[in-house]
Amino acid sequence: MEMQIASTAMAMAMDNLQNGLAVGMLKKTMEASAQTMEAITDMLDNMPSPDGRGNLLNVRA
Repeated sequence: MEMQIASTAMAMAMDNLQNGLAVGMLKKTMEASAQTMEAITDMLDNMPSPDGRGNLLNVRA
């Protein structure tokens, strides 16, 4: 019985660690995606129109 409790506690601790790592990696991935999308949006904002009369798209509207 004591061994089962100990092994359950170890399994729970391992699960908590794995969940923490997964959440941390997801957070980093989301931050990187947000930065990439911000750079793409900035590029679209600064894209000139083919006729030279201003910007091509208003992506913020």
